[in-house]
Amino acid sequence: MPGEHISQGQADEFAIGSLEPALERAIALHLAECDACRDMVRDSERLAATFAMSAPPKHSPARLRGRVFTAAGIRKPSPLRRAWGYARTVAGVAAVFVAIGAFTGMVWVRQEIVDLRQANSDLQTQYDQTLSQKVELAAITNQLADQKQAAADLEEQARGDQDLLVALLSNQTKVADVVSPGEDSSSIGRLIWDGEQKRIWFVASSLPQRPSGETYQIWANSGGKYYSLGTFEPDKDGFARYQTVVPEGITSYDSAVVTIERAGGSPVREGPTVFFVWDLSRLKE
Repeated sequence: MPGEHISQGQADEFAIGSLEPALERAIALHLAECDACRDMVRDSERLAATFAMSAPPKHSPARLRGRVFTAAGIRKPSPLRRAWGYARTVAGVAAVFVAIGAFTGMVWVRQEIVDLRQANSDLQTQYDQTLSQKVELAAITNQLADQKQAAADLEEQARGDQDLLVALLSNQTKVADVVSPGEDSSSIGRLIWDGEQKRIWFVASSLPQRPSGETYQIWANSGGKYYSLGTFEPDKDGFARYQTVVPEGITSYDSAVVTIERAGGSPVREGPTVFFVWDLSRLKE
């Protein structure tokens, strides 16, 4: 026994006292040195105590007692002097039945616990699979939403391209080329004003990206007053295409500028840096 661990069955039998004396003594010596086996026996003892207390004691039937007496070689006790011996024999046989019942109950309870643990494990596996399917479904839904938004953006861009093409083919459209104040600037642009659709397009390329907190803002000068036409940001390649409507109450444009303003735009022209300037004096209704 030294150096070897006991089995679960031996732990159960040790807990209810149904082992052979020699084996019981060997296991007791082993338990004094082995923490793992000692914990196993304690679990078995707790389980045996729980099972024993959960079932109310019952008296054995008369027929069962008769069979036990016969099997043990006991006759009907008539002499008074043998009463004590009979009582001890009956107690020993009853103890055997109690031990067998307790051991059987422990095995049954332990199997029920194993089955419950397995059922819980199966339920957890099903839950994990269901959760994984939900996550995959959510990911697919998000992808569909992104694709739908991308399709909507492309459709909006195509519609804008169509409107710009119609404006360029119209006799009411005026086009002004951009003039950059910087001699070394490579940025170029164009302003398209469609008086019939009351729309303005601004197209430019090679625009530098603005740092965080800054944006480009377009202004139209009419009668010495600057009117904001909105803000825009170029893409990563420096290309910008901005579309807006002609502000109400303005019938002519003297000039237009693009300034660098704070993020979100400014209600009045404040940016000291003027990036684009062009003459629109000929663009009148």
